[in-house]
Amino acid sequence: MKNKIIMLMALAVISSISAALSFVSPGTNTLTNLIPAGVFTSSLTDDERESIIYMREEEKLARDIYTLMYTKYNIRPFRNIKQAEQTHMDLMKDLLVKYGIDDPVSSDEAGVFKNTELKDLYAILIEQGNLSLVDALKAGALIEETDIVDLDKQLKVTQNKDIKDNYDYLRYGSENHLRAFVRNLKSNGIDYLPILLPKDDYDKIISADNSNSGKFRGNCNGTGKGYSKGNGKGNCPGYGRGNGNGLGNGDGYGRYYNRDCPNNNCIYR
Repeated sequence: MKNKIIMLMALAVISSISAALSFVSPGTNTLTNLIPAGVFTSSLTDDERESIIYMREEEKLARDIYTLMYTKYNIRPFRNIKQAEQTHMDLMKDLLVKYGIDDPVSSDEAGVFKNTELKDLYAILIEQGNLSLVDALKAGALIEETDIVDLDKQLKVTQNKDIKDNYDYLRYGSENHLRAFVRNLKSNGIDYLPILLPKDDYDKIISADNSNSGKFRGNCNGTGKGYSKGNGKGNCPGYGRGNGNGLGNGDGYGRYYNRDCPNNNCIYR
């Protein structure tokens, strides 16, 4: 009898949601839009909420610096990676919205941060990057090291699959970006040495291939299948974002930016 009552209550809830859906426009008929944000927020710990807020601003720091360095030096890594960092910012914004958390990015102006530590780090790295191209590339490598170290810390404070999947994606992108900066430093006669990462961890990242990730497989001829879909041109088409099936072969969590570029300088996520 008790089970029947529970089933009837559940059916009543489903019926209420279905009725609500029938009165909203097709573009808004999702449970996420009907259920109050507090329902999602209550499922997060304080540490998880602070983690998302911090990573939102840290991705902004990277985007802001790379945007300015691209304006100053006009080289491909800064152009491509700044676009990837914007995608990472968007991912964090999606989590903020989903879980009803206030966005710390109240201004999109470069160098504006609520977190004072990130504000100070931004000033230091901008000063370094303005010295020379090599110093700017070193600053980029340090930013990606910082991202990887911070993401490893953040991954330890959450068991939420939604958050972990996003952080895994960001970390994979940071590994790609670190390799790109190290390659460009090498072409300028500089052998970069890690500042924050343990040498063994750094060596594993640098020796890995951008295209050889268990989470983001593909033949570089499509945007993947899974969470991502998108359009693109060239041998490596792709800026994918959203749900559904993508083009070509491979699997991916979504949102990434691929370019058809020579000399192993492809795939910026």
